[in-house]
Amino acid sequence: MTWYQEWFGEEYLDLYSYRDEEEARRQVDFFSSRIGPILRPVLDLACGSGRHLQELHNCGYQAFGCDLSYVLLRTAIRDSDASVARSDMRRLPFADGSFGGLVNFFTSFGYFETEEDNLEVVREMSRVLASGAPFLFDYLNVPRELKRLVPREVKKTATGEVVIERWFDSTRRTFNKRITIGSRSFLERVRAYELDEISVLFAASGFALHGVFGDFDGRSFDVEAARLIVVGAKI
Repeated sequence: MTWYQEWFGEEYLDLYSYRDEEEARRQVDFFSSRIGPILRPVLDLACGSGRHLQELHNCGYQAFGCDLSYVLLRTAIRDSDASVARSDMRRLPFADGSFGGLVNFFTSFGYFETEEDNLEVVREMSRVLASGAPFLFDYLNVPRELKRLVPREVKKTATGEVVIERWFDSTRRTFNKRITIGSRSFLERVRAYELDEISVLFAASGFALHGVFGDFDGRSFDVEAARLIVVGAKI
């Protein structure tokens, strides 16, 4: 079983409980302020527990979520008015041109072992979008994460003490996180793509990049920015 099939369950929801509705509202407001109304459905790719789905709905979008985790989708169905589907990001169960917009929040990219698999995710994003449809891609800022990497920390959560160990694998170019909760241990692994690499991936898949931001307040992107947020459209 791969790490992303095992990790995104109840423990994940507990550890990231601080990612709340207020944060989702601010992020969707950022999307809405730059994109405006969309008449066709909007896909939240890797929608997780559905925080953004409800906020998209509240902003007047017809939101549809997609994720691999049964546990997270169950929460999404319970807490939002949107429809969801379970799927691998590399093989989306939608017809070509089904969506009028797409969002991908909270570093939900770079999970796969090969460059081809990660590229296939971007190709699928392009395939299911209509011509001219906008997208928002929210990812980590590699230089900042390398500079601020905390090798070990301990957190207190509702289910007890959590030990988090982090390291960067320079050979694979991956950020790695081991999460230990009692006798159980989980892994997160994300490929470190910098802006120039992201630009190449999206351009090769038929996207035009219209703006790059460093946070959801609209700050310009630089090496100290909190996030790497790309806004663009399918050509």
